[in-house]
This record gives sequence, structure tokens and C-alpha cells, in this order.
Amino acid sequence: MEERNLELKKAGLAIPKVLEKNRLLLPYHLYQAKRDWKQIAGEQIAKYSYILDFKDKQAIIAVMNPVYMNYLFMYKNKIIEEINSYVGHRAIADVRFVKKGKKPVRTVYETLQGEVENVFPKETIRQVRLDDDTVAHIRQETAHLAEGLREKVVQLRFAQAKRKKAYQLEGFVSCPRCGRWMAPGEKECLFCHSEARQALKRQIRAYLDDMPWLSWEAVASYLKAEVTAAAEEQAYNEVRRNLIYTYIEKVYYEYDTEADDFILAMLITRRVPGDIPPKFIENLIAKYRKKDDNVSSSEP
Repeated sequence: MEERNLELKKAGLAIPKVLEKNRLLLPYHLYQAKRDWKQIAGEQIAKYSYILDFKDKQAIIAVMNPVYMNYLFMYKNKIIEEINSYVGHRAIADVRFVKKGKKPVRTVYETLQGEVENVFPKETIRQVRLDDDTVAHIRQETAHLAEGLREKVVQLRFAQAKRKKAYQLEGFVSCPRCGRWMAPGEKECLFCHSEARQALKRQIRAYLDDMPWLSWEAVASYLKAEVTAAAEEQAYNEVRRNLIYTYIEKVYYEYDTEADDFILAMLITRRVPGDIPPKFIENLIAKYRKKDDNVSSSEP
């Protein structure tokens, strides 16, 4: 008869296998990269930046100091290499930098390997006692499980119920859009806020792709937003700046086209096509073109 080993092991040991089986291992590793940005980039860089999001094989890094924006731009390839090395997979092909005033408030949510979170109300969880109705309800929902598995699931459900009650006692609330736990005072979680902001920036990007000369006032009229709307204006500035960086990079590494040069001139000057002299474009491109550092000096 086969002997069963009922020794309990840490759930974290089995999690990677479960995630890999369900094709969730890479998203989990990317989440870990966001959490361990200080370890990846170093303490000095991490002090003024953080990974905001991953999207379409692109890492979006928020930078709080404009001086570091230019510095990190020059080390983009190195950052891609370091992130991929940490993740253990060629998951990132590009990096985009956006300006952010400060790091966001950390969102409260369940972690897969029990990472230490200062916002977790641990003391409250230890003191929580479940009422008889909750205990009976959990017992009833798990009654159909096999005997060997049932008690493990019951204890897990008890722990989840205690944590939920502890969060509520500490004033934490659920995000109205996705249900994630949020710290007191937050109106929506970081994930939903980021999703809505990215949708806004995609919309702004579409306008600037068609009409690179548009000012914020013009874009605001298309968005039907107030000109004084600070968050929307900041999104416009980030999209426009990132577009400028993209075209400057093309010019710098000499894979730009005449159309790219023209678009860059319109983005920088906000002038309509007919108002930009060809000579201005020529001088502008010369300014950003990569300089040849290997020019040999003539010997005397």
C-alpha cells in the first residue's frame, strides 16, 4: 500500500509550480521586480524612481527627479538587461520613463508568499474571533471536500475571514472597481487608478499621433476636460515628453526618417506644419544627432 506523506510544507514552495502550470509565473515575477526595484537598480536610482507598470514587453518607470530622467534614458539598455536578468526571462524589450511627483501609497492586498507589509493589521488579526454564523457557513461550504483536504481548506478560509474582519476593523475598504483592499482614505486602488490613467494617456497619444502640434488647451477641448485639470494636463505632458524622447532616440541612433524629423519639430515647437522652415528642422536634427567621438586629430 502506498504510504502518504502528510508533512505540511510552506505554501511558497509549491506556488511557483502552480503559477507556471497556469501561465501566471511571468506576471508574478514581474510583480516581484516592481517590489524589488531597489535591488535591481540600486539604492541611489531607486530613491528617485520606481517601476510603475509593465505593458506589451515594456517597463514603465516613474522618475521623481527630472535630472534622473535624462540619466536613466542613457542607461535604458542596461536597465532592460537588469530587469530581464532578475525575471529570468526576456520579458522586457523596451523601457519608457514618465515623470511622477512622488511614490504612490502602497496598496493593501494579499501577497502570494507572505511578504512583510507594514500596513497589514497583524496585531488585529491575532485578536479577531469569528462569530458562530461565519464558522458554520465555512464548515457548510467545505463539507463536500475529502476528509484529508477539508480541514486544511477550513483553516485557510478561517484565516481569510479573520484577515477580512481585521481590515474592516482597521478602517481598510475595498476598491469599488476591483475589490482589492485599500488603505483608509483611498478612493480607488493603485491598479485601477493606473489602468484609468493609461487609458487617458492612450487617448492623448492618439491625438498627438495625428496632430503633433496640439497644445494642452487644444487636447483638453478634445477630451472635454477643464484646462485647469492638473492630472489630465500632467498626462498630456508625460505623453508629449515621451514622444519627444522616442523621436530624439531615433535621430540619435540614425534610424529616423524625414517624417520622423518633421514630427519631432512639431512636437517640440507646437507649430503647425506650414510654420516650420526646412532649415529649422535641419538644425534641430543636427543638434540631436549622435556625435562621432572617433574623429582622429591630424599629427603635426
